[in-house]
Amino acid sequence: MNDPSPRRTYLDVDDRRRQLLDAAVEVMVHDGVAALSLRSVAQRAGVAHRVVSYAFGSKADLVTALLERESGLLTRRLWAEPLAPLPLGEAVAAALHTFVAELRRERARHERLAELTAMARSSEALAGAARAETEAVRGEIERLVEAWMASRGGVLTAPTATLVAVVHAAAEGLAAWWLATGDDEHVDDVIRVFAAGLAGFERA
Repeated sequence: MNDPSPRRTYLDVDDRRRQLLDAAVEVMVHDGVAALSLRSVAQRAGVAHRVVSYAFGSKADLVTALLERESGLLTRRLWAEPLAPLPLGEAVAAALHTFVAELRRERARHERLAELTAMARSSEALAGAARAETEAVRGEIERLVEAWMASRGGVLTAPTATLVAVVHAAAEGLAAWWLATGDDEHVDDVIRVFAAGLAGFERA
C-alpha cells in the first residue's frame, strides 16, 4: 500500500514572515543585496511568489522588515556585554574588542547588513528604517553608558549624549574599517588609541 501524500504545512502570518525573512538573509548573504527581491526570496524559501507578495506587499516592505529584524538582532549581540566598571577608556576598549570579535564571527552577514543599510539610507522609501536602526544602536549604547556610570559612581565632563555619540561614531567607523580591510594586525592599536582619547570624559 502506498504512503499517502505528505500534507502541506500551513504557517500563520508571523511564522510565514519569519520563514521568508530567514530566506531573505540567505539570499542576501550568499547572492548579495542586489539579488534581493520578492522572487528570489520565494525561490529560496520554496514557495510561490504570491506568498511573499501577500506577506510583505512590496520589495520596500520586505527590505524594511529585514533591516529592522537583522539590525535589531545584531545590535543586541554586538552590544550585549555590559561596560566593565573600569576607567572609561578601558571599559570602552574592552567593549570594542568584543564588538570586533562579533564582526569576525559572522563577517559576511555584517558586510551584507552594512550594504543593506547603505542602500536604505539612499532610498526615500527606506530612509525611515535606516533612521530607526541608527536610533536603536544609539539606544543600546546609551543604556550601557548609563549602567557604567551607575557602577562607577563617576561624573562625566561632557553630556552623556555626547559620549554616546562619540562611542557610536567610533564603533561605526571601526566596523566599516575592519570589514573593508580585515586588518587584525592593527585593530588592537586602533582601539587603544581611540580609548586613550576618552580619558578626558571621566572626571577623576
